[in-house]
Amino acid sequence: MGLPSGALGARFGQRRIMIVGGLVSTLGMAALPLTEFMPAFLRPIWPFVSQVSVTAGWSMYSVNMVPTLTAMTDDQNRTSTLSLNAVLQGAGSFLGTFVGGLLPGMFAQLLHVGPDAPAPYRYALWIGATISGLSILPLIFSGPIGTVATTARQERHSPFPLWPIVTTFVYVYVRHAGWATGRAFWNPYMDTELHLSTAWIGGINSIGQALAILAPLLTPRLAARRGNGWVAMMATLGIAVSLVPLALIPHWTAAAVSRLLFVILSAVWLPALQSFQMERIDPEWRSIGYGALAMAMGSGFGSTSIVGGYIVAAAGYRTLFGLGIFVSTVAAGIMWGILRQAARASASDAAAATQTPNS
Repeated sequence: MGLPSGALGARFGQRRIMIVGGLVSTLGMAALPLTEFMPAFLRPIWPFVSQVSVTAGWSMYSVNMVPTLTAMTDDQNRTSTLSLNAVLQGAGSFLGTFVGGLLPGMFAQLLHVGPDAPAPYRYALWIGATISGLSILPLIFSGPIGTVATTARQERHSPFPLWPIVTTFVYVYVRHAGWATGRAFWNPYMDTELHLSTAWIGGINSIGQALAILAPLLTPRLAARRGNGWVAMMATLGIAVSLVPLALIPHWTAAAVSRLLFVILSAVWLPALQSFQMERIDPEWRSIGYGALAMAMGSGFGSTSIVGGYIVAAAGYRTLFGLGIFVSTVAAGIMWGILRQAARASASDAAAATQTPNS
């Protein structure tokens, strides 16, 4: 849904598509608890229908949110705004995970039913859908969103930025392919290889998630010194480093340290990448550009998730994590090449601007 979401935002307006996306996602969340009431022939596929709706709606919202925030901010506070957005998303996810875990037990006690009954989960899921629906209200009542004047190019009908979109797509695809080795396979590695209990796995994940809430606040400070592209490149290289303990040391403490570094660097990376891409694309193409980026994230993660299972079955987790180190390092090299090419182009433009025509 990445590119279609961006195209819809460019055609009908980003705010309007964000509202529609929020509604579609909310309806998908509300539909899941209805599974038990569906006819028998629909019951097996109804959860998939729900997830398609949730994912499609979230894509319509999130793909258009970054260009909208970019339009509402100036060059000085854009990275800080995108970082704050990442902090709020992380805090919401942490709070929702914590409260969501308590709700089924609370409803089971209120309804005097066992933990295996569907009713406690039905009501808990409907609370999530209700909160999701209420979150759309600020957008609905916000009115038209204006654009802040910045030093960025504001050309109308500018040529399609094929090269910036393609190079960023390749970088993000490769980066997410390497990143997915740690994101998708850490939990099963801790369970099946290191034989850690679910309580310990959840505890380590919770600590990492808590640290990741504030980690994006580091991005503006780092970007102010070296630029958003440099931050994205170093965070990608850091992901490769964070996977080294997983590949070399088969112990839960090494895996825990790896996890903490992994989630912190991941949280720093996203707002830096968002700012970097928005800086490279004219405003009228930003929705489509970020849609392509979202597609690269999903396809890169999906590729490794599918192939990684076969690699683990054939050669083990350590081989998979070693592959993740290699792929993440390659991704950092791709970003280095993008930055080098951009620096050459800027130097060439500056030299051309200082030349005076011969008399």
